[in-house]
Amino acid sequence: MRKVKLPKSQLFCYILIIIVCIIAIVEALYYVMNPSALEKKDVANNTLDNNTISNTNLIDNFDDIFQNTFENNNTSEDAEKMDSDKDYVYTEYEKKEVNSGNYEINVKIPIININSEEIKSYNEEIKRIFQDKADSILNGGANKSIYSVDYEAYLNNNILSIVIRSTLKEGSDPQRVIIQTYCYNIKEMKKVNFSDIMQLKNLDTNTVQERIKRQIQGKQEEAKALQQLGYSVYMRDLRSDRYDVENITNFFIDENNNVYVIYAYGNTTNTDVTDIVTF
Repeated sequence: MRKVKLPKSQLFCYILIIIVCIIAIVEALYYVMNPSALEKKDVANNTLDNNTISNTNLIDNFDDIFQNTFENNNTSEDAEKMDSDKDYVYTEYEKKEVNSGNYEINVKIPIININSEEIKSYNEEIKRIFQDKADSILNGGANKSIYSVDYEAYLNNNILSIVIRSTLKEGSDPQRVIIQTYCYNIKEMKKVNFSDIMQLKNLDTNTVQERIKRQIQGKQEEAKALQQLGYSVYMRDLRSDRYDVENITNFFIDENNNVYVIYAYGNTTNTDVTDIVTF
């Protein structure tokens, strides 16, 4: 009987299939003999999937958080207020006006109601960034303007977080979105840094850095794809040190202790592009 010699490529495929089958059988026997290991694997996979889904939902629903309200979930400390009859954060400046052909304005701008020199500087910055622009538009400083400002504030674990967002469209200029955040510890009466948040959430630098890198790279790839289709898009500089963990300054914590890191490119450029990374 004449022996049939198999081609090397076909022989390689057979060997590969046999190896894969052996690995699958060994893994199956391992989990049969160690059912707790399978349970741990399933829990780990489900946790990863749930975290991914949760983070995606937070980012997709980011616009919905701006209700111009203050949510107080704190249970212990109190800080001295400037106005004892009002919340720690409330709407101080509110304008809604339409001047046909000239401007449309709808702004609610908060004030932080804590008696502190640092908070005083925050309030002055809020006025300079958001209120002065509204006054300028109302006083005829810009034509054909559409301007809105809204905010949301939270207090839990003695950390007061405020996130303020403005959207501006002036004439033929691109729409611009500015997002500014403030975090303050009312127990220690001092500014909260992102390193404090990492400690509170038990986050290590590598985990945070990797998630930021993955998120920003994904957005950059989407931008490149749109650019290739002929669209004008905002391109990120992935080499920028703004994405380094130690340089994170724009962040806040919501009522469920979710941490949002905000890259609002409109803070320094005429664009409405914003990247959000959550933890």
